[in-house]
Amino acid sequence: MSEEKRHHIRIYDHILLRLKPLKREEFEKKLENFREGKEKPWIDPIRPPGEVVKFESYLKRLREKDRELAGIMQILNQKLDRILIHLLGDDFLKGFQEVEANLSAGGLRVRLEEEPAVGDLYEIDLGLLPEWLFLKTFGEVVRVENCTDSECDVAFKFIWITEADQDKLVQHVFRQQVLQLQASRRVKKA
Repeated sequence: MSEEKRHHIRIYDHILLRLKPLKREEFEKKLENFREGKEKPWIDPIRPPGEVVKFESYLKRLREKDRELAGIMQILNQKLDRILIHLLGDDFLKGFQEVEANLSAGGLRVRLEEEPAVGDLYEIDLGLLPEWLFLKTFGEVVRVENCTDSECDVAFKFIWITEADQDKLVQHVFRQQVLQLQASRRVKKA
């Protein structure tokens, strides 16, 4: 599937979201530090650096040999992640809010209490449910509309996301689409 098509497949979903405004200079510094190998801004808070990459690599090779066993290993890994998240508790989930979002591999749209300006940059932490899969990306505000006294619809374009995280996001979107289609068919039959 082409990169552009992946960006247009969207769903409405409930996610965990944590936003941190960034000045353009801060973002440029993070990007520069990453290019120079000084910083990896999306290190997973529940695993040491490199562990995720190693696990994904092993899982990919296992999937080629035994798809069912790889599936079981992935489920067990997700369960261990949930246990770690539970043990870390409030420290890990601090600042996350459960929100309804229009989500794709290229960005998201959410209803926020504040009204950012188009062009503002944010560090975006996403928690995908029910998998409890956490991703970090960086986004730029591309649209602000339907503002009331207390809320606005804000659209973000992802400007920096790892390919692995984008793949996980696409898989989540497809899974949710299948579930939504199955639910709508059941409603039509009833």
